[in-house]
Order: sequence, then structure tokens, then C-alpha cells
Amino acid sequence: MTATHYPTASLKPHRDESLLGGHLWIFSGALQQPPHWVEPGALVDVKSARGQFVARGYYNPRTDIAIRILTRNPEEAIDQAFLRQRIRQALQLREVFEPQETNAYRLIHSEGDGLPGLVVDRYADVLVAQTHTLGMERLLPDVIAALQAEVEVKGILLRNEGQARRREGLSVEAPIVSAGEVPQRVQIRENGVQFLIDPWQGQKTGFFLDQRDKRKALQKYARGKRVLNCFSYSGGFSVYAALAGEETRTVSVDISAAAIELARENFALNGLDAAMHDFYTEDVFDYLERARTEGQLFDVVVLDPPAFAKNQGARAQALKAYRRLNTLGMQVLRPGGVLLTCSCSGVIGLDDLLGAVSLSAQRLQRSVQMLEVYTHGVDHPTSLAMPETGYLKSVFCRVL
Repeated sequence: MTATHYPTASLKPHRDESLLGGHLWIFSGALQQPPHWVEPGALVDVKSARGQFVARGYYNPRTDIAIRILTRNPEEAIDQAFLRQRIRQALQLREVFEPQETNAYRLIHSEGDGLPGLVVDRYADVLVAQTHTLGMERLLPDVIAALQAEVEVKGILLRNEGQARRREGLSVEAPIVSAGEVPQRVQIRENGVQFLIDPWQGQKTGFFLDQRDKRKALQKYARGKRVLNCFSYSGGFSVYAALAGEETRTVSVDISAAAIELARENFALNGLDAAMHDFYTEDVFDYLERARTEGQLFDVVVLDPPAFAKNQGARAQALKAYRRLNTLGMQVLRPGGVLLTCSCSGVIGLDDLLGAVSLSAQRLQRSVQMLEVYTHGVDHPTSLAMPETGYLKSVFCRVL
């Protein structure tokens, strides 16, 4: 087979070692000869200081991550056939899901599936896609065609939004259908539990697919208990908890009225009487302060906040927020109760989260038993060579 060639970007000496180990990013400082003559987002061949082919990816001089790697095979052209092969590889991993039980999952998880800058979530017969980088944006027509060829769905929705696009010099766009038809609401199954999701305006792409395993794990702690779900969104944790047993009672708190209304609908969808459970459209910190003042106590408390820090500059303030949140959560948790605490901030590590829990417990003179630790689900794979692309930490604790 004849090798394919693209414009060359040369590395400084010894800067190819991490790439040979499987890393998919090249920072601008590693380039000896940046390919300034090519358009931002264009495909380039990366060569070592000795002139040897190392990898192929796309180049963007506007960001610190100058090149994101797509392949280390010099004979592999970056075209629709390449994208179809990557999608097939991703689909093979998702075969772990039994369609009759679960028909919603992340299909493409960016670097984790070898397609940096691309996220595709499947919700039953609908795909929701996001491109976060300029290079992937340029490949988008081929991406959509490849998805249509490999995945049987009724529609594909593009939701190109978020700060990552701005950092790449891309605009934030309104959702648009790129293929077929996409309804305002989609009904999905997850571990046999039914949910309505809003692919157009819902948080993330419509649902927090990365918490699937934790929702299931919660049930064994929630059976017959009083459960507080903070930052409840559309009621995922609450519905699972309520299904754990007839005597279980849940309280769902979210600042979004639309999310709370969707949570009520999801209770009804699963044959649960929403009138037996409580829903509050309120700031979580305000609710916890009030619940503490009123002397309310719960058997299980779920703390699954949005990202408190999206960059290193916000890290210190985020750690304070995690400590405050976990302190408040423990103050409304019965002795011996279970706390599920989570962080989806990439710059906050597991040790940081555990440190916040530990400091909160010390402040309240309580002790903590760590029960279970989770990261992402199987549909959110993380490259062993790129642990920094992991972002989700979830810990079940018993607070005495």
C-alpha cells in the first residue's frame, strides 16, 4: 500500500516519546518547525527531529494543544473510511449493553475512542454529536456520513456549544439537525429504567450518561430510605432510588424549573407516584442551609454538582466549594448514613475530592468509611496513556 502524505510538522529532539507511548496531544512548545503555511485545522504529518514519521493529526496554532493525533499508521489516510473504522471499533465496545435494557450511551468519547474533539451520544434512535475542535469541525461532513453508514438511527442532531469551541476559535452554534429528524423529546431505557430526555436543550447532550453505574449502585443503599438528591436535574438518581422499594422517599433539588418538571415526568413514566416524593426548584446551597436549620435528616445524600472548576485558575475556589458542599451534605445526613459525592471537574483529582470529604468530616467531628469509588462507565473509555482526560470521580461513603 502506498503511504499517504500530508504537510509536515517537525518535533524538537526527544519530544516523540510520549506519542510513541500512545499520547494524542502535541503542545506548541514541542514543535521545532510548526507548519505555519497550512490552514488552521488542516491535517499534518508529525515527524521526529530525525525526520521519521511519528503520527498524523490535525493542527491548530490558536491553542496550546497544537496537534491532536488521529493515527500512527503512515498508510492510513484520514477520510470517511478511516472514520467508519473508528466508529465500528467504538460500536464493538458498546455491545456490552443489552438493547432491551439500555439503549442510551456514549458512542464516541473523543480521545478515548481515538477521535479527539468528537463526542457522540446515542439516545434510542437519535444521535447527538458535538465537535469541540477546529480539526474535527473540518472533518464533520465525513463524520456525519460515516455515522449514517455505520449506525442505524432516525436522526442526528449537532449541538456545537461550550467554551472548548471558543478556545479553538470556533463559534458557539444553535442546535441543528444534520440528518433525518430529531424530536423535542426522546424516551430512552437505562438498565430497564425509562427516561424522557431533551436532546435540544437538555444539559450536556440531554442526559448524564456517565453516571449510569452510580445510579444503579445507589439502589442498594436507598431501599426503604429517605434520599436527598442534590443537583437532581431530570431525576436520574431519584427515580432509581424510588424504584428500589415502595417505602423509599426521595427529595429532588435543582435550580432549574424545567429540570424539576422533567423529573416529575420521569417518575410518572416509571409508574411512580410523584406525590409521594418532594421536588424543590431551589439553589442547592440555600436548600441545604435551610434543611440544616430545620433539623432535617436523610439516610442517603447525593451530591452531584456541575463542574466547579473548568481550568486551573478556578481550582482553589472550587476546592472551597466542594468542602462547603460536603460539609452541608453531612450536616443533613444521619449518623451511619450514606453520602455519594461526585466531581466532574477535570482539574479536581480523586485525592482532592477525598480531601474535601475528609476535611468536612473533621470539621464536624465525624468519621468516614469509604465504600465504593467510581470513574466513568464503560462507554466513556480513557486512554491509559492519557489519564488527564479522565474527569469524573464518584465516591460512596458511610458517615458515622
